Amino acid sequence: MSGVRRAILLTSALVLATAVPSAAAAEPDVSDAGIAESVRDIGTSDAVRDIDLSRAVVPLETEETVGRQVTVRISADVLFDFGEATLTDAAKRRIARLAERLGDASGTVEVSGHTDSIGDDDSNMRLSEQRAEAVKAELERSLRNPSLKIEARGYGETRPVAPNERNGEDDPEGRAKNRRVDITYEKG
Repeated sequence: MSGVRRAILLTSALVLATAVPSAAAAEPDVSDAGIAESVRDIGTSDAVRDIDLSRAVVPLETEETVGRQVTVRISADVLFDFGEATLTDAAKRRIARLAERLGDASGTVEVSGHTDSIGDDDSNMRLSEQRAEAVKAELERSLRNPSLKIEARGYGETRPVAPNERNGEDDPEGRAKNRRVDITYEKG
């Protein structure tokens, strides 16, 4: 496969995997079976998941500092498969890198899970709690400071950071921003 063709496939796979998470699981709409197989292979590789996608439609990770308090917001689409609470291998590596930054944290680290408004309230609450617990467990496993206390809590769809709908219409970008896990801590 030529380098240009491979670059086009990689770009297509990244757009599918990041801009519209549910499309990542869909079959590519291409006539050449070889191309379709390549897109599937590229879209699921850990190498692609670890690429810095800072120009993605929805930021995959952001950090906000107010005084000594730091909040790292990670898109749930980066950490989990759709509707799941099991961390991907790439997510575990991302959390391990975050754990290194918590070496000088003080107080309690708060891990909060959030969902969009798709689905019923009880399911969203349960999913957000399970995701927060999964991130907490991975942080505890990766931390070099075992005395640091970590609390996990799920909020379901109750604390959106963007509208799930605009003018009565579904807002996929807003929903993507709401599917997240926030990790908040105090700098030591």
